[in-house]
Amino acid sequence: MDSTNSDRPAGAEDQSQSQPSRETPTFSVQAWDNGRWDIQQWLERTAWRTLKDTEYGRPRIEEGVLPELYSDGLLRQVCLIDIGTFIGAERTSFEAVAGLLRCAPDENSKIYLGTQVMDECRHFEVFCRRMADFGITPEQRDKLVKRYTTPAIRKFYDLVLEQVDKRDFIAGSLAQNIVMEGMAYPLYRYEIKYWSKIDPSLSQIIRGAFADEVHHVSYGEAIIKYHLRGLDPSKKSKLQTLMREFSILMTEAFEQVINHYIGLYQECANQHMSLMSDIEIFPGRLMSSVSEEDQARLLLAEIRHEHTERAARIGLPAS
Repeated sequence: MDSTNSDRPAGAEDQSQSQPSRETPTFSVQAWDNGRWDIQQWLERTAWRTLKDTEYGRPRIEEGVLPELYSDGLLRQVCLIDIGTFIGAERTSFEAVAGLLRCAPDENSKIYLGTQVMDECRHFEVFCRRMADFGITPEQRDKLVKRYTTPAIRKFYDLVLEQVDKRDFIAGSLAQNIVMEGMAYPLYRYEIKYWSKIDPSLSQIIRGAFADEVHHVSYGEAIIKYHLRGLDPSKKSKLQTLMREFSILMTEAFEQVINHYIGLYQECANQHMSLMSDIEIFPGRLMSSVSEEDQARLLLAEIRHEHTERAARIGLPAS
């Protein structure tokens, strides 16, 4: 009788000779992928490190929160405006990334975007949880988010989702992981400092989200820089036009926030300046020395500067 295991499926190896190999790629090797984008990396980076010993993104025992945060009408309103703005952005993000996952060009990207959907959903949840801490119901929350989303911000979100709806992976990734997530760099740095003395738990939530956004932008830069190489000049021109549209909307959004809400922020800051005065809100600039309007304009300048640098780095320099 033939003892060569003729019934064994083609390609099967002798199990006695095989050994586990950590060197064999899990997915097809991609030139843009440096090995930082799979679920194992996500677990090590987020679940096992960033979120260790937290609940809804903050310490399980709330410490250092100014008692007036929940009772002072003005302070409460300013905090809810900020949280509502985060909620609107995170809702747009998880909807956009979920759409990008369906049209991603390779397994590596699909897996990574799956982890990013989880990140964005987590951010949405923790900001919704923080708003619920103020006694705001989900129905009230949605009304507040809608109220605090200015027309320019709504246009910004719609422009992101428009690229995803067209199933244009490069334009959608540019909109979400370069522009939208890139704005988070200066904005989250600012917000972490702004709330550090009044609501340290909110600062920690933002810091945890910021750590994720940094990773999202790194992926965006890697994948887009790779796909832009050799791209048809006409398609590249359309992407540059898209970047300019976003830049214009950034300015409009900040102008509308200044026009609608800056007075509230200034009054709130004045009332609590004894607590906030020594916060270095920008390098070398203390809260006590910079008006709220000037802070908004400095923040916009930082966002636009980093936006321009990032665009040049991926190969879409401003014309």
